Amino acid sequence: MKKTITYVLLIILSGNVFAQQDYQITHYMFDNLSFNPGYAGIDKNINATMIARQQWSGFSGSPTTAMVNVHAPVGLVRGGLGLTYVSDQLGFEKNSIARLNYSYHLPIGTGKLGIGASVGFIQKSIDAEWRTPSGTNWELDNSIPGVAGTQGGSVSQLKPDINVGAFYSTNDLYFGLSTTHLGGFNMEDLNIQNVHHYWITAGFNYDLNAEFQIRPSILIKSDASSSIMDVNVNALYKNMLWAGLTYRFGDEIAPMVGYKYPFSDGSILRIGYSYGITTSVIGNYSNGSHDIMLNYNFKISKPAPVEKSKNPRFL
Repeated sequence: MKKTITYVLLIILSGNVFAQQDYQITHYMFDNLSFNPGYAGIDKNINATMIARQQWSGFSGSPTTAMVNVHAPVGLVRGGLGLTYVSDQLGFEKNSIARLNYSYHLPIGTGKLGIGASVGFIQKSIDAEWRTPSGTNWELDNSIPGVAGTQGGSVSQLKPDINVGAFYSTNDLYFGLSTTHLGGFNMEDLNIQNVHHYWITAGFNYDLNAEFQIRPSILIKSDASSSIMDVNVNALYKNMLWAGLTYRFGDEIAPMVGYKYPFSDGSILRIGYSYGITTSVIGNYSNGSHDIMLNYNFKISKPAPVEKSKNPRFL
C-alpha cells in the first residue's frame, strides 16, 4: 500500500514540475487578494484574512497551505494597498510567496473598479529526502542541475513575482480577472519553469427574504495547460450564520459552515470551516481535506463633521 501511495504522489508531483497549478483554497470567496491585486482596499475597510488548508489529510506528503492577506483603502494613492504571504508545500517542494499589492480605484455605475498590480518574490525549495520510483536518490538525477554533492541534498531559488488584475464590485455582485507569475521566470538551479496562471472569479448576493440570502460564486484558474473550476453556493441566515457547498470539478465536494459576528463599531469577525471529500482516485488513500478561514473586517470610522456657525454679533 505504501509503495502504491508513493507512486501516486510522485506521479502527481512530477507532473507539476513544469506547469504547476497554484494552491487550492476552498474559501476563495474570502481570498480574492492572493490572486487578484485589483481587490486591494475595494471594500472601504481594513481587512485581514488568514486561511489554513490541509489537502488529502492522512496522505504522506500531501499539500498544505497557509496564507495571510491584509489590505485597506488609502486615499493618498487613490486606491488601496495590501500585503500577501503564502506558504505552500506539496511533497518535496515548498513555495513561499510574498507580495505588495496596489489597486487604483475608479467609480463605475453603482460600483467600483480596482485596477491593480503586485510585485514581490517567489521562492521554491526542494528537499532531497524523497526517492524516485526506481529507488535512487534524486541527488543522482542529472535533470536537476546543481543538486548533486550539495550539503543536505536540498536546493532553493528566489525569483521576482509580478501579477496584474482587475476587480469590479457593487453591493450585490463582483467580477474579477487576473494573471499571476508574469514573465514565467526560469529557475535554472531547480530546472523549473514558472508559468503564467489565469484567474476568473464572479459572484452575487440574492435576498430570498428578510432572513435568508443566497450567495453563489465561481472561480476558474488555469495555467493554459490544465484548468480547474470551483462552484460554490452559500446561504446566509440573519446576516450571521452561513452554510454551503463547493464543488471542484474532478477533484472535491466540500460542505462548509461559518459564523459572522458584528461588533458595535461596525467591524466584523468571520470564521469558517470546510471539509473536502475527495472525488478523484486519491480519495482511496486520503481522509479528505480541511480548510479553515478567519477574517476580521475593521471598520474605518469617518471623522465627525465639523459644525460651523456664525454669531450675529460679528456679521
